[in-house]
Amino acid sequence: MKKPTLEQIAIECHVTKGLVSRALGGKNNVSDATREKIVRKATELGYDTSKLKVHKTSSNRVLLIGSARILFKEDFWQPIITSISSTLSRNNLIMEYFVFEDDKIDDNLLKKLKESTCSAFIVIHVTPTPIMDVVISKNKPTVVVDPETFYSEATQFKFSNYDSIYLAVQRLMQQGHTDIAFYGSDSHSTSFRERHEGYMACIENNKNILKPYSIIFDNRNKMYANEDMLIEALNNNPITAIVCANDIIALNAIKTITRLGKRVPEDVSVIGFDNIRAGEFVSPKLSTFNIPRQEIGEEVAKYVANSIKSHKIVYSQIVIRCDFVERESNIDINKK
Repeated sequence: MKKPTLEQIAIECHVTKGLVSRALGGKNNVSDATREKIVRKATELGYDTSKLKVHKTSSNRVLLIGSARILFKEDFWQPIITSISSTLSRNNLIMEYFVFEDDKIDDNLLKKLKESTCSAFIVIHVTPTPIMDVVISKNKPTVVVDPETFYSEATQFKFSNYDSIYLAVQRLMQQGHTDIAFYGSDSHSTSFRERHEGYMACIENNKNILKPYSIIFDNRNKMYANEDMLIEALNNNPITAIVCANDIIALNAIKTITRLGKRVPEDVSVIGFDNIRAGEFVSPKLSTFNIPRQEIGEEVAKYVANSIKSHKIVYSQIVIRCDFVERESNIDINKK
């Protein structure tokens, strides 16, 4: 694919070519919102993210690190990133981007990161070990949002994965379900593993009532489904409800259930996690757990700002509560 020119990016963003040049070149005279808009569009068009410039002066700068795959192409992260940027700005801090391609992590990219003189790092979700090694070696305030794995030398902002799924199983029990399955992937991320653990804990604490059905698939291909495994489980077990590791998996589960000639929620109730927009437009509307994206962004930015001002690095785990949003995809089978 032909690489985009500054002029093409300017046309897409409805700004001048000079403004695009300043934004991608790391100049000061560009607003945070405009810089974010231009960087996002440039990444979407295939701009070489290794060319993004980082400011040399750094006493009031924070570097946000994430892959192009998730950072600018998923609705899930944009509200969080926007909230981080605006909250940092209110604290007189400037957010800059370090965007990488998953398959293009080389010595030049790592060298650029090593040369960064920012005051703190914010890492978004899945980050390869070579990048995290460089970040940790800088010995500066570091926050990882929704970490893929555990980092002892970084503050981790996590969602209430364990507690939320525990509550989901409890809610289905209240609605008369005893054959409740978990559908997801243990190897995908810490979030998914914790959600499965929450499911298993509730099953164990109610083993006189509930039976365990863990439908665990390999998600390295990022398909968020294994239809064959789900069909086998549904055909061979009296499952009446499924708790899914996230909303994408839940939406795929609904498609599979429908193809089997079963109805959601009349035959099988389904609950997801994340509260993505697509869950509101499917029929039936998906019950899920809401991730408070704006609040997370604000808390991450405030934590970073306080760490910079206090000149203290304290590592901890911060869990953000995710509330249940009950819609139409789960029902009380006692009332059927």
